[in-house]
Amino acid sequence: MTDLAMSSGSRVQSALRTSSTWIRGNATLAVGQLLIFVVFVLAWQYLPQIGYLSSRFRFLDPYFVSSPTAVAARLVDMFTGRNGSFTVWEYIRPTLLASLLGLVIGMVLGGAMGLVLSNSPFASALLRPFLVMMNAVPRIALIPIVIIAFGATLTAEVVIAVIVVFFIVFWNAYEGGLSVPIRMSQNAQLLGAKRRQITRRIMAPYVLAWALASLPNAVTFAFLAVVTSEVLTGNKGLGFLVTQALSTADATLTFAVAVLLAVIGLVVVMSAEAGRRRLLHWWHPSR
Repeated sequence: MTDLAMSSGSRVQSALRTSSTWIRGNATLAVGQLLIFVVFVLAWQYLPQIGYLSSRFRFLDPYFVSSPTAVAARLVDMFTGRNGSFTVWEYIRPTLLASLLGLVIGMVLGGAMGLVLSNSPFASALLRPFLVMMNAVPRIALIPIVIIAFGATLTAEVVIAVIVVFFIVFWNAYEGGLSVPIRMSQNAQLLGAKRRQITRRIMAPYVLAWALASLPNAVTFAFLAVVTSEVLTGNKGLGFLVTQALSTADATLTFAVAVLLAVIGLVVVMSAEAGRRRLLHWWHPSR
């Protein structure tokens, strides 16, 4: 009984030490991130006010880089509609909707195609050259074609986002399917597993994990594709605000839109990563 109590006590102490180390590590990380943010904001606010620097370096000219205080004030105006400003909600909604629809559809199609081709050597050999050629075409060159085909509509923006996200996710999913250890498939076959069972139980989890690993890039490029299409079509959205800012040389509005996109992208990625950790709780990364 004494040995059992000592063993139980040592396990509790070990768990407490691990928890304490984890808390200290996360606190250090949070402090480091906060310091980086504060240093960046202070440099942005005060370096352009130094006449020697702003006169020698154009990117430090307050006219071109604005300031954090001015951007924050503009964001407050945009969200509240004060000082005669428009409200930004009506511009966020279409951009966010098109980006999320394109992201979800592109990830589903890219993951499914990656699974199919990685599981079929013949289909892979047949279609891979065409996919490589299509992937080599700059996405921005396809935007006018999509707009002509679908018009300056929400559908066109979604299609553009799907095209961009599809190839990002597909190549990850494809490599994930090919990375399945051959011994796992062989052992499953020896145990009597059918090909469909191997695909569903072994290959699909690898493809899913690798496809979701591309999520941060997919989110970024989905927003980029939608905003670019809005710039070209003039559809209501954050891209339209970018066009307005450029036409009026309004650096403050440009940075305000950039901050909005950055924050929205961060929230979407963090939410998706939380869902990924819950969905792939069985997946243990090497690090």
